[in-house]
Amino acid sequence: MRMWPSSLFAVILPCMSATLFAAERAPSVERAVAAAEAKAPMTADEARAFIKRLHAYVREHHLKRAENSPQRGMIYEYFNVPRAGKPDQWIEGEALDTMHDGSWYAAAMVNAYRATGDDTYRKFLAEYQVPFYCKMLNHSDTLFSAKQNDADAKANVFGREHMLQEGEKGFVPYWWDDGASVSLDRVRTKSPLSVYFCRDLTVGKPNPDFKLSGYSLGSSNHLAQDLGIMVEQCWLLFRQLPDDESKKLTAELADAARNLRDCRMHHHGHIPMCDAPAALVDADVKLMQQVPDESANPNWQYKNAYYQAFYDFKPGQKVTYPGFADDDEYFYYFGTARAGGKLPDALALKLIYDAYTQPLLYRAYCDDAPVPQPGINRFDLHPYYAIDGKPTDYRSELKGPSRHPRPIGSRMGPQNMVVCGWALQALHAHPGIWRNALEHTAGKNGTWVYVDDTATHGIADGGAKTFELHHAAVAGLKPFNVLGFSSSRSELNISGSIPDAAVTLQIFLPARWPGHSRRRHNESGQIVQDHQ
Repeated sequence: MRMWPSSLFAVILPCMSATLFAAERAPSVERAVAAAEAKAPMTADEARAFIKRLHAYVREHHLKRAENSPQRGMIYEYFNVPRAGKPDQWIEGEALDTMHDGSWYAAAMVNAYRATGDDTYRKFLAEYQVPFYCKMLNHSDTLFSAKQNDADAKANVFGREHMLQEGEKGFVPYWWDDGASVSLDRVRTKSPLSVYFCRDLTVGKPNPDFKLSGYSLGSSNHLAQDLGIMVEQCWLLFRQLPDDESKKLTAELADAARNLRDCRMHHHGHIPMCDAPAALVDADVKLMQQVPDESANPNWQYKNAYYQAFYDFKPGQKVTYPGFADDDEYFYYFGTARAGGKLPDALALKLIYDAYTQPLLYRAYCDDAPVPQPGINRFDLHPYYAIDGKPTDYRSELKGPSRHPRPIGSRMGPQNMVVCGWALQALHAHPGIWRNALEHTAGKNGTWVYVDDTATHGIADGGAKTFELHHAAVAGLKPFNVLGFSSSRSELNISGSIPDAAVTLQIFLPARWPGHSRRRHNESGQIVQDHQ
């Protein structure tokens, strides 16, 4: 089975970006950003070197390497740079993303190895990450127990989806540590007890630094899907390698895929990103049929958050900006698995459309600042909304915390860069895919104008699509005149001359798009009818 490597440095960046920085960007950072923007695009050799630099940083600062630690091979989400070498250099949220981010990083290592051929990344997986995650997925029945809960009496209660079931395999907790990290939650609240169900080995002992020692009793369907990508990609890689170590890891990953799927069936039911790896490792055609066939799905219809926010909205109803692009990545990995390693046309279009349009939500918010560079978008834990076809507020209104702009982050942004990489590959591999989509929506005989932000406008310069106008009163509809149409995201340009003052243009959107006006203009450009 062939899986395309992604935009690798974008995949690695989310782990890097978990490093803690000050709230305000220093002038030196601004200068560095300006200098980076002025540079030419990376060459292939520069990209390889950049990936390796990022990986070296993660290995040095985020990886747990202690030989005698049960968590050897874990990659911490947060590294507090000013506290390097101190007991609190590593920070974990007790219901956040250390286990998520490690699994994404493993997928990045697979892609880095495939794209560069550098054995550094395969060795890293074999020595650290695959043994660590397989240990949990294949032995959670003996590593973790739900018989004792040491959390505060008022702690959040885990339900069926989240709570560890006694004796189950395939369970990866939100956190698991032996005192090497501190609790983000308890550092903030100064409480010695957790607000999430957990086994806490520090209870009854002095713990002034709020160190984490024990494990969470919670997990999630979200985490399980991230693990599904990791297991699927690592299994596909190591099964192709002939050495004994790779064969051993392949067998362990196959068990991990089965256990992960069984675990989620107990907690939820069928999840495509958990079913697909289990079906792959056993060549189980019947189980793979539980995974949606994206070649048969109506992805020709644009229904993402951007479309719902600005085109298909319901008056007065808020639409949330997406905080991450996890779903696109799940769809890609289970969709290609279901299709035997190929990217179905309809799924390719979904990825292309999402890659282009989802960042436009944040661009719409930025009314008083330059459009942010790729990799920057909304902070996933701070919601942004649109209502009635526009953002609920704009950057210039300073409605974020402490009367600042709403916070930005580096989760949705880097993930979108990954999807952009797939989209570019898909456009190359599927010639005409955009026109095919238009034919699905407008019909083969439909008329459309392409959106192009860089196109020049007007008939003479060739930047516009031309249409012949006809006199309805003339038998046979002989040509009357020619108009040129071109479009950017924000405007429709019409150019040409019409000598007959009786001609009118009707510019409208279909009534099925609520909240948009249908306007009729006379020859002077004045609105003569305006229907909401």
